[in-house]
Amino acid sequence: MNAFNRMPSYNERLTSPDGRVITRGWYTFWLGLLKGQPSGPVTPLQIGPSPFTYLATEAGSVIVQGGSTTQIQFTRGDGNFYITGTTAGMFQLAQGDSLVVTYPVAPPTVTFVPR
Repeated sequence: MNAFNRMPSYNERLTSPDGRVITRGWYTFWLGLLKGQPSGPVTPLQIGPSPFTYLATEAGSVIVQGGSTTQIQFTRGDGNFYITGTTAGMFQLAQGDSLVVTYPVAPPTVTFVPR
């Protein structure tokens, strides 16, 4: 069983009612950050027609492999697209970044790895 690091809800108190200790949810969240615990499982992505655009809803990496990929571009949403110069690999994305994968025939396998 994998344990994933999740931020406590807005309603969870930071400290106990007497203010003497940090609540369990916040303690485990900070401990997970220090340990480098991932925020979720590795997830295969369903890709659409070419060019396929993946918009990152959270920070992580996207792995592109196989298929007939001819170009991969990166954008940070400012209208500028940067050609990565490779047709496969692992790409770091911040929340809101996009990766555009172009393939003429066979789609690649695309996987998201959260931080």
